[in-house]
Amino acid sequence: MKVLVDCTPLAWGGGVQGAIALLVNLRQQSDIDWQAVVPIPLQSFLPPEVAFDARVFFVQKRHNFDRVWLRYKLPHIEAAFAPDIVFTVSGPAYFRARAYHVVGFALPTLIYKPDGPLTSPTLLGKLTDWLRCIALRQADHFAVQTQVVADRLARRLQIDPDRISVIGNCVNPLLAQHSPGEDPPIGCFGILIPTAYYLHKNLEITPPVAAAMRRLDPELDFEFRFTLEPSSPHWRAIAAEAKRLGIADRLVAVGTLRLNELALAYRAASAVFLPTLREASTAVYPESFFFERPLVTSDMDFARELCGDAAIFVPPQDVDQIAARLIELARSAELRSRLITAGRRQLPRAYPSSSEKFKLQVELLHRVIATRNIDARRQR
Repeated sequence: MKVLVDCTPLAWGGGVQGAIALLVNLRQQSDIDWQAVVPIPLQSFLPPEVAFDARVFFVQKRHNFDRVWLRYKLPHIEAAFAPDIVFTVSGPAYFRARAYHVVGFALPTLIYKPDGPLTSPTLLGKLTDWLRCIALRQADHFAVQTQVVADRLARRLQIDPDRISVIGNCVNPLLAQHSPGEDPPIGCFGILIPTAYYLHKNLEITPPVAAAMRRLDPELDFEFRFTLEPSSPHWRAIAAEAKRLGIADRLVAVGTLRLNELALAYRAASAVFLPTLREASTAVYPESFFFERPLVTSDMDFARELCGDAAIFVPPQDVDQIAARLIELARSAELRSRLITAGRRQLPRAYPSSSEKFKLQVELLHRVIATRNIDARRQR
C-alpha cells in the first residue's frame, strides 16, 4: 500500500500530536510505502528521526498566498508519488486527491449550534463554515474520534454514516515514554490548562473563575497554568482581564511546550482544567488519565462519552459553580484519589494505545482501498 500523508492543514493543537504519532509509527514498519507533506512550522515539534526522514517533505504555509500555492502544489506531489490513498490527518484538505481520499475531522464549531457570545458566528464565519462543508463533502471517507462526532458530522454534511469511521484518540507515544503517576509538588494547587488557543476552548472564563475562587476561599493557594506564549495577543488579553479583577498573580503562561516539557508540566500540576465549549476530541483527556491528574471539564456530550466517571463535569459558563468544584477538588484528597482511580480505568476502556490506533488507521486505509476496487469492478 502506498500512502500520501497530508499534514498541511495543521498549525497547532491536538492534531499536531496525532500527526506526530502517525509518522512515528509509519517509520517503525516496512509494509507501507509512504510520503508525508508537512508545514515548515511543525518541523520543530517532530522528533529528529522523523524531521530528517527523506520521505517527509516540508512546505511553507505562512500566508494566504502559500495556501493558494498548496492547492496547486499538492496535486503535483500526489501525481509524482502515485499513492493508492491519501490521508489528510485533519481536514478540510487544501486539495481534492485523485486517489481515494480519507480526511480526519476535528472542527467542533462546524457540528455544534452557536451557544453564547463566544460561539456566535459572524457573517464571515458562516461563509467560512459553508465553504468548509463544500470542501469536506469532496472527501471519500472520514476518520473521527468519537461516535458523538460521527453522528453530528453525518447530519451536518448530510452524508451516509457509512462514510465515517470512528478511531479513538490516544496518548502520544513520545509522551507515553514518560512515567506517569508521580505525586505533584506539595504547596500551591497548580491547575494546568494544556491547550492551544481557540475561541471555543473558552479560556476567557478563567480570570472570573480565579476571582471567584479567591472570594470563596481566600486561604487557598492556587495557580492556573496556560500553555500559551506570554507574548501572544490571546494571553495578553487574558492577563489584562486577570489584572483588572485583581488576580493577576493566579494566572501564568508557561509557553508552547514540546512533548517532554508537556510531560513535566503534567507532573508539576495538581489538576487539569478544560472549560471547552466544543470538541471533536482532545488529547487533554487521555493525557490527564495517563499522568494521573484529576480532571475538571465541561458538562457536554463529547466530554461524558470520553471521560465516563473520570472527571468533574461543570457548566462551562457558570463561573461560581466552576470555582466551587475546583475548590472542592483542591480541598479533598479523597475526591482527587477517586478521580485518579477512575481515570486509570477509563484510559484503556475509552482510548486505544498508540500502536492499537495505528493498526486501526492502517486497517481503515486498506478497507477504503478495497471498497474503491470493488466499486471500480462494478463500474466495468
